[in-house]
Amino acid sequence: MAFAGSKLDRLIGAAMLDEEDPTALGLCRIAVVTVMTASLLTHVGAVADYFSSHALINGEAAREAFHSRWSLFFVVDGPWAVRAIFGVGVVAHLMWLVGLYTRISSIVAWVVWISMVGRHPTLYALPDQLHTALATVMMLLPAGRGLSLDARWRGKGRPVPIWCRRMIQLQIAVVYVATGALKSGSTWRGEGTALYYTLLNPYNRHFTIDHVLATLQPWVLRPATWAALVWEVGFGGFVLLHWLREMLGRPRRMPDLRKPFLGFGIAMHLSIQLLLYVAWFTPLMITSYASFLTPAEVKRVGARIQRWRGRAARTEETEATDADEVEAEAEAGGADQPASRE
Repeated sequence: MAFAGSKLDRLIGAAMLDEEDPTALGLCRIAVVTVMTASLLTHVGAVADYFSSHALINGEAAREAFHSRWSLFFVVDGPWAVRAIFGVGVVAHLMWLVGLYTRISSIVAWVVWISMVGRHPTLYALPDQLHTALATVMMLLPAGRGLSLDARWRGKGRPVPIWCRRMIQLQIAVVYVATGALKSGSTWRGEGTALYYTLLNPYNRHFTIDHVLATLQPWVLRPATWAALVWEVGFGGFVLLHWLREMLGRPRRMPDLRKPFLGFGIAMHLSIQLLLYVAWFTPLMITSYASFLTPAEVKRVGARIQRWRGRAARTEETEATDADEVEAEAEAGGADQPASRE
């Protein structure tokens, strides 16, 4: 009985409660919040037009139209006051990004973002819902303990529970599995024409290549449609197997499926970004993949970057020394030559 209890305790610890170095979670914070900050900055120049009393729908009409939403801008709607709050949000995002007073800055950044979405929900779409979900998850995690100014300056660098990264992985899996399960129409499961019609849609497409798409449909787009569907539905199983492999200490008999699954996802999202308008969806999804990196892997990448920078610095120093020597030799040679006679 005691052995079974000890085994269960180790299993639960390996699943969620054990602690790990905060480096991987810190990298995930940096990657995801960078995209969130870039998304926020795209509003610069139109903040008052979207969220203040200068907006097309304003005042009581806005509160009635979006009565199920919450926003600071329902209460404070003066143009310059709205701009000031937005500016605070930008600063908060930057502090969140570098990990300075991370808990406070993340809450302020989240409140400003929620206020923007609540004040003008018609401005946002499904990619922005992912932004909201990731911002909420990231705000609740102790992501400021690694790769942050809090850790360097304020002594906040402490281990984090394993479940922190797994919460982000779970959020990714929910997005994929839910969208895959909802794709139940004949264009996805029977005809395999969903990607073809999506790429033809003038609302989303970047290029008008109808004849090329018609040629590719039977041989490329149809298999790609089915492959994307299977991959999305199977992503939940991949995450569960990944967790099981981590819990068991990464045994060799269980292959690491991260490269094929995440590699397919990166290729798919980059293709979507190239051909379709999906706002910040692709950058958000790809940067959230950083949650699948372990602390040891992040440290190895960091060490390689440091070695590369060291070699580059030494190369520059050597080149500068060689140039100085050549210049000195040239000056010495000129001094040894006799003066010319007229």
